[in-house]
Amino acid sequence: MKLTFEDTSAWLALINKSDNFHEKAKFTRDNLMKQNSKFVVTDYVIAEIGNCLSRLNFRKAGIKLIENIRESEDIEIIKIDNEIFEKAWTLYSSCKDKEWGLTDCTSFIVMNEWDITEAFSADHHFKQAGFRILLKNENG
Repeated sequence: MKLTFEDTSAWLALINKSDNFHEKAKFTRDNLMKQNSKFVVTDYVIAEIGNCLSRLNFRKAGIKLIENIRESEDIEIIKIDNEIFEKAWTLYSSCKDKEWGLTDCTSFIVMNEWDITEAFSADHHFKQAGFRILLKNENG
């Protein structure tokens, strides 16, 4: 079974019809599902989604999205334990030339440990870290 890491940017693109990547995200998600891909997400990404959708006008959609993620059989939620956190912290603190967030670094560690090469994401940081991003603009 193919594993695909699903990042915050993809989740937000899927639910936000005005997002530049909305249509591409729906198309990509449908194709991945047809290929029987299993999606992997971390609890840090889920927290990031909750933070992004915390404003009152988005909160109901955020709650519904997170509930759907938590209940889905097609999504594996990886909990960031102390071992992953320490590896991510080492990466975060050693890459002083990058603007990678700590959540990004935890995602990169999980992807490496699970041998995941593709990120359902529009975040160019995944590409910088050596992964293939599935949502990108026509120039990149």
